Amino acid sequence: MTAVFDYSQFPTITTERLKLRRLAHSDADAIVGIFGSPEVLRFLSQPLRSTREQAVELVDWFDAGFVEQKGVQWGITRHGDDPVIGTCGFYAWDQTNRKVDIGYQFTPSAWGKGYATEAAQGIIRWCFANLDVHRIQADCTAGNDASERVMTKCGFRFEGVWRESCWEHGRFVDIKQFGLLRHEFQ
Repeated sequence: MTAVFDYSQFPTITTERLKLRRLAHSDADAIVGIFGSPEVLRFLSQPLRSTREQAVELVDWFDAGFVEQKGVQWGITRHGDDPVIGTCGFYAWDQTNRKVDIGYQFTPSAWGKGYATEAAQGIIRWCFANLDVHRIQADCTAGNDASERVMTKCGFRFEGVWRESCWEHGRFVDIKQFGLLRHEFQ
């Protein structure tokens, strides 16, 4: 059995090019660059965060997930370069059914460089090693081809569409569901 994460210390993950670390108020400008970008929010139901104050509130909300033991949202930086270029994390950890959801968001200047795939692989490895999960799932709005490619590169399988299941930007959208099982990862 895998040792189960107990939230006693915020985990840091290191990959070949990236460091996944705890977000801080000093990351507010970078958070505005991500969650204040209409390009990023095109496929998210989150409201635009265009001010430093709104970004600090979002950092606090992400951190509350850790403090309340509901999930972890990491800030993603390049090695040797501290500004956050994205965020990623896990949420909806169902210990009874041994599954968890993951997600990721990046500033547009970091798109197309493989960072999302690398960060997702890092949190997938971490989740299987620390959460005793059998399944990791992720979803994306239909049409978010870049996110689909990340999930496919990470070994996720397409499992179906939740038709018009989310309200985004004044309309109902289809959500594509993907899953990865422990034995498929190993």
